[in-house]
Amino acid sequence: MAISRHAASVRNASRSLLAEAGCQELAPAARASTEKFSRRGNNVAAKDNQGLQAIVIVLALLVVGLAVGLFLINNAKKTATARAEQAETSAQNASSAERKAQEEANNYKEWMGFASGESYEALQKSIAEDLGRFGANFAEEDRNYRTILAQIFEENRKLAINEGIAKQDVAKLQASLTALEAEKEQEVKQYEAKANELAADLAREKNKFEQQYAQINKEKDKIAADFAALQQSHDEAVAQLNAAKAALERQVTSLERSVELIKRQLPSKDPFAQPADGSITWVNQRYSKVWIDLGSADGLRPQVTFSVYEVGEPDAEQAVKKASVEVLRIIDEHMAEAKVTDDDPKNPVMPGDKLYSPVWEPGRTVGFAIAGFIDIDGDGASDLEQLKRIIAASGGKVDVAPNDKGAKEGQVQVETRFLVLGERPDDAHLGAWRESWDQISREASDLGIETVPLDHFLKLLGWQNDADVVPLGIDARADDFAAKPHTQELPRKTGQPSGAFRKRLPQVGY
Repeated sequence: MAISRHAASVRNASRSLLAEAGCQELAPAARASTEKFSRRGNNVAAKDNQGLQAIVIVLALLVVGLAVGLFLINNAKKTATARAEQAETSAQNASSAERKAQEEANNYKEWMGFASGESYEALQKSIAEDLGRFGANFAEEDRNYRTILAQIFEENRKLAINEGIAKQDVAKLQASLTALEAEKEQEVKQYEAKANELAADLAREKNKFEQQYAQINKEKDKIAADFAALQQSHDEAVAQLNAAKAALERQVTSLERSVELIKRQLPSKDPFAQPADGSITWVNQRYSKVWIDLGSADGLRPQVTFSVYEVGEPDAEQAVKKASVEVLRIIDEHMAEAKVTDDDPKNPVMPGDKLYSPVWEPGRTVGFAIAGFIDIDGDGASDLEQLKRIIAASGGKVDVAPNDKGAKEGQVQVETRFLVLGERPDDAHLGAWRESWDQISREASDLGIETVPLDHFLKLLGWQNDADVVPLGIDARADDFAAKPHTQELPRKTGQPSGAFRKRLPQVGY
């Protein structure tokens, strides 16, 4: 039993040493040795009753085993102690490094604004959120707290600089505002002084105005009284004038009725009637000469032919022609000599007869249009050029006419006065004449130009054929070979001057 207790104590002591040394590597071997020794002790204890021989042997073996065990245990203890010390040193170093790392990690957490007890997963999630929120505008390699803080610091520095500049500007503006306030106060004082001065002037002007207003009212009352007197006299004068006006109106009404009756007895005047171009002032029946009231001032020139009609005809174009005259020479601004080219002895040309030419107008060149085949003398040949010369001699111009081949030349104008209409050929080889006749007639009709036949135009013009060709034989007449005078005399005035002496006539110088 003692041996069992001793083995148990040895086993416990070994376990304690191993536990204190911390030698985890030697623990299984020592435990096995101890358990083996314990089994042996148990076996010896079991055979304790077998004899003293066994006890002696066992004690000897026990002493030997104990010595060996103590020796082994001592060596193991030293080795375990050394290893335990080394392990303890490593553990202390590792614990120190761990504490240092933990302290650094806690410091990093606190520096970054996290609690020291935050887990790595929570830190990783928060840091990812922060980098995604604050570093969205940064490149992937620059997305870290240091770069972001540097950028924020730079922006804050710039903001601080701008804030300082803004504060300086605010200070300057504040100084300017203070100066403006002072200036405003000064101006307000000046304005108040001026206002007081103006108030005093206003009081003086008001007093002056009240005096003037009283004077004006006094004069107004006087003017009103004078006006009332004038109004009364005016009313009396108006009454007299109204009475006179009524008498005059009755007289005007009576006169208007008389004028209306006279107008009814007068012939109506055509608004489209053609007035005369001039009149005859003197006639020499012996030499068939007349003098007219047209001259150089009217643009008259020799060879212009006029138709002569009676005085009192309202329309020169519709008047009955009694004669025709041709201008021979221009004497004065409003005087010219002409010869009678065609007249009726039963109705001779008299002073005062009117002159008219469709070709000539004072101060203006009249335009004409010619259409068709022109045959003036009835010989079957074209007299177009002769008609052009007649119109030009009378001061007119041809705007459009057929050429030698019958084609149209020129253009009908709005100012064209007449369309002189010749014959429209029926021959097939004269198709150009018919085409130009139709074209010119259509254009004249579109423009409202008056159309006159050739013979009527020559009558209006007062032109006659001066050819010396006369028929011979039984149809010959003495009038075809009338004698021409060799002398001429100046026109005489129709009246004589009053007084004892007659006016001396000028001597003929031509």
